[in-house]
Amino acid sequence: MKALIVIDVQNFFAVEKAADLPSKIAEHLKKTNYDFVLFTKSRWDPLSNFNKILHWKGPTESPAIDIHPELIPFAKPEMIFEKTTYSAFKSAELLNFLQKHTITDVTLCGINIDACVLSSAFEAFDLGFNIEVLEGLSSVSSFKDEYVDSAKVIIKRNLRRKT
Repeated sequence: MKALIVIDVQNFFAVEKAADLPSKIAEHLKKTNYDFVLFTKSRWDPLSNFNKILHWKGPTESPAIDIHPELIPFAKPEMIFEKTTYSAFKSAELLNFLQKHTITDVTLCGINIDACVLSSAFEAFDLGFNIEVLEGLSSVSSFKDEYVDSAKVIIKRNLRRKT
């Protein structure tokens, strides 16, 4: 079984450099079949390391944490998983869902490729999933382009099969 996991394409993040990402992902979903399409929502928790260590402040409630409106037609409520960490795979609910549905192949896309997408890819790899990152459907919201380029190099070097 195969799943696409759309990481953190929320109102708060789908801005600036990532403003066109929701429409690109929606077009991809119209043309591509997956057994499951799952979404993560990042919600900053005052007790998380984002706040305790990095002193980042972020969205905690609607509408900022909501899935971007262009993706709502694809986002069933039972397929949306909240997270307060970089990696989507720290969510016990997401892992239980993947195991329950015997998903072996995970495709990732979303925001931010240099942080949450990359962290999720490494953790999924470590958990034994076959991983693909849709680099053209992953971006950063307001950071430098060099972060995107660096993340792509890291993905190619560490997560792609050598042929």
